[in-house]
Amino acid sequence: MEFHINKDPLLKALTRIQTVVERRNTMPILGNALLETGKGILTVSATNLEVSLRTVCEAEIGDSGSLAVNAKTLFEIVRELPHGAIHIRSEANNRLKLTSGQAKFTISGFPGENFPEIPEASGDKRHIFEREELLDMINKTHFAMSYDETRFTLNGVFFQLAPGGESGGPAKVKMVATDTHRLAMIEQNIEECTVSDTAEIIIPKKAVFEIKKILEEEDEKVELVIGDTHIQFIKPDITLISKLVQGQFPDYRRVIPPNNKLRLTMDRAQLDVVVKRMSVLSHEKSRGIRMSITEKSMLLSSNNPEQEAGEEPIEVIYEGGEPITIGFNARYLREILSAMDGERVRFLLQNDEAPSLVFDPDKDNALFVLMPMRV
Repeated sequence: MEFHINKDPLLKALTRIQTVVERRNTMPILGNALLETGKGILTVSATNLEVSLRTVCEAEIGDSGSLAVNAKTLFEIVRELPHGAIHIRSEANNRLKLTSGQAKFTISGFPGENFPEIPEASGDKRHIFEREELLDMINKTHFAMSYDETRFTLNGVFFQLAPGGESGGPAKVKMVATDTHRLAMIEQNIEECTVSDTAEIIIPKKAVFEIKKILEEEDEKVELVIGDTHIQFIKPDITLISKLVQGQFPDYRRVIPPNNKLRLTMDRAQLDVVVKRMSVLSHEKSRGIRMSITEKSMLLSSNNPEQEAGEEPIEVIYEGGEPITIGFNARYLREILSAMDGERVRFLLQNDEAPSLVFDPDKDNALFVLMPMRV
């Protein structure tokens, strides 16, 4: 294997794979990046057996071949090199020689054939998404994923791709995430859906964070391919493949309250900054804040075991009932507010113990459920 390549595209490729590389040494080969050359293209791949990433960049190829080398070591070497051309070739005993200007490095590697095979998702369940569309759906749901490993079906995002109904309704894509303390859901209509049957899967949280990073790069469309055990996200120069969470996502519809009658509306940005201020003096463990609501005003307050307290009123519109006081986890509430886009936020309440609905009154494709807490 031998090739010439500029520093910038190589560094970009090596940067992309760093979070996928397995840092634990249970299998030393998983700490490596696989370099493969052929037809004017360098392919750089990494896997932790759960999530795999493959990225390509143009290079001047001398000899085709493959070699696996330590991903962190190669990344740190390339990062410190001056801008310009880099010459890389494999040598005897699975060693890689890298030359840039006067700098020369030789690092040990593994035969390319020893690198784990990266799976492919196959089948006809696929759809091409606009980057902004898919990124918006992830941003509005990913923060509600669970980190409780004993509830593995909640350790990711539920993803549903459904064709239009017999009545001629539009095809839809839906994402849902919950950790039982809050729930986030968004649904979008899609055009030209090629899926004939509804696909329902759970994308693991590691893959969710990786695709989020990919989507935050260049503004290019993304093709999603759903297989029986894997999902694949494809952009022109990068492909992410992930195992799916095997199991049944809980019936999230059961926790969406249907009869909340008390309507509370206010400025979203103002609520966010006041909640942030009140959380400074909230209890370190519970992070609870109190909302005391009347017809035109809401008093937000917090306190802690050190007898410290804070309070601040804001203007609201409250319709439907007697004054009510309810408590929420400040971090959970702020994450919901940060995921929203509109100027206003609306709460539909029932009482101080029942789940509350939170949404943008001017855009109804996303909703959030937040469990109250005693403060």
